Amino acid sequence: MEESNYWSRLNRKRLSRRAVLGAGATIALGASAAAIVGCGGGNGNGNGGGNGGTDGTPKPHVYGPPVAGGSITQGRLLNVLGIDPHIDLTGLDIDQRIYSYLYSWKPFDETAIFNNFAESVEMPSPDHTEFIFHLRQGVKIQPQSDNPAKGEELTSADVKESFVRRGTAITAPDKRFPLKISGAGTTGPQHEAGLRAALQTPDPYTFSFKMTKPHVPAFREMSNPTWAIVPAKVIDQYGTFQANGLGQKAWGSGPYMLSEFRGTERIILTRHPEYFLNPRPWLEEIRYIIITEPQSLLAAFDSGQHDINGALMNRAQGEERMKDPDLVVVKAPTRFYPVIHFKTHPSQPFSDIRVREAIDIGIDRDEIVDLIWDGEGNYNGPVQWLQARFSLPQDELRTAQPFDPQRARQLLSAAGYEEGFEAKMKIPRVPGAPFIADLSALLKDQLSQIGVNLLLDEVELGTFIANVILPGNFDMAFFPNLPYDEPDRPLSFYHTRGVTGVGNWNNYSNIEIDKLIDSQSVDFDEPHRIETILEVQRMILKEHGPQITMPGGNFYAARWNYVYFPFELGVDPGEGALKDEEIGPEGADIYSTEEA
Repeated sequence: MEESNYWSRLNRKRLSRRAVLGAGATIALGASAAAIVGCGGGNGNGNGGGNGGTDGTPKPHVYGPPVAGGSITQGRLLNVLGIDPHIDLTGLDIDQRIYSYLYSWKPFDETAIFNNFAESVEMPSPDHTEFIFHLRQGVKIQPQSDNPAKGEELTSADVKESFVRRGTAITAPDKRFPLKISGAGTTGPQHEAGLRAALQTPDPYTFSFKMTKPHVPAFREMSNPTWAIVPAKVIDQYGTFQANGLGQKAWGSGPYMLSEFRGTERIILTRHPEYFLNPRPWLEEIRYIIITEPQSLLAAFDSGQHDINGALMNRAQGEERMKDPDLVVVKAPTRFYPVIHFKTHPSQPFSDIRVREAIDIGIDRDEIVDLIWDGEGNYNGPVQWLQARFSLPQDELRTAQPFDPQRARQLLSAAGYEEGFEAKMKIPRVPGAPFIADLSALLKDQLSQIGVNLLLDEVELGTFIANVILPGNFDMAFFPNLPYDEPDRPLSFYHTRGVTGVGNWNNYSNIEIDKLIDSQSVDFDEPHRIETILEVQRMILKEHGPQITMPGGNFYAARWNYVYFPFELGVDPGEGALKDEEIGPEGADIYSTEEA
């Protein structure tokens, strides 16, 4: 595929520090620590790294040739609520090692790597609405005895059924892309029928479709870990989204097979013996041990019980372990960013822009950077700061998001809340991520200074997603947004149709903002698209909602240096990294040089 355009470039001290950061580490939520910080394997490459300096720059650690066999144990901070890739978000890093995908993605180059089920793609239409994937022959489905499709070859029919299932799943995080394939105005029978008609399988090794409308992020979207290819026979038998379905079981064609799943204790993956990249994967087994108390998880790693640390460390913890030559420690930016959601219904105070602005400028973001991010944070606009080409400059964001409690109190008074008001803010309860409660407590403290008394209501994470955020069952909610490396997704939260494509959960609508968001989503002239994206962000900032964003920062990750990682956690590999043709899908290239 030769492309010269977008497709190939896409280029306070009122609270004590001890009280706010008592647990020490941890900046994780959502699709697992791995997905949030961008350490997916097949989605990037790197040099196997070594101990980073205090500036986070990896220093080389020399590894020999790949070693077959052995196992590694990886600590994990968060419970895995489910591993159904089409609906669950907390186990996506596990899913990527079990299932095949059309292709992988290099986030730093923003290009595709055809190292998975698709060998190539054609996009013959000038408006980039048509995709023709040429699929790899001989990709075997895993041979477990209870696998409905055991030992069969993966084909285009499996891709089609997976796309239909992902595109129609009630709790799928984004339906805008599949809606553009089906041509339906909303989800329902017409949408599913439209998908089935549009998704073509002319032979077992060709999969194609033509969208009814252009969608710039489409190509990036299909490498998202929620678009796993689940064998059609598995979908037929277990794909009904019920308790005994794929949330607890898995049969795919990826490098590893699910051997045991206990999402609050341990998950064991074993080598797929007929993987198409044989002799990869090198490891015989990967064990995930879940310990949701950060200090205990870190202690288990320090004592050698875990080969890869799952407790994402703060600056002091990371720099202390950099002194150990037997460890590889890397500093990387956390890719998630926390936001406050407002319900802008007329019955709510947040429908008044003066109230939203008061809350926005009543938040001391510099204190958040200091206390939560060890002084190493950056402000976020509607598009996260890590999306460098598409994000607003830091000086502009700081000017647009000042801390001005005096003016905040004046605005509340002008809006009729001279004595302030009380508001319930729902937050997810996530064992293993004390950051959520820490930042919520800090926000409660900050906003109390302007007269807004937050009542924090913790809700179990799965219930929070299904019964709070998705149906918009809140007046005010706090939630760390998942990582995005394409600006259309975070912008969609501010669109009338929302991130799902069928309506937003904030009851917010601004036609002028809608027009700009729609415009950038079909604009393949990248410089012009960037101008539109910056313009709409400036408009959104003046609206002070329906989401207001908090700063993001860094974390420190570690592993013992006998574990070879062909990529580093969120770090641009730079020169000397593996070439694209040498990279396998997620998990295929990891090995351990430790003798059994």
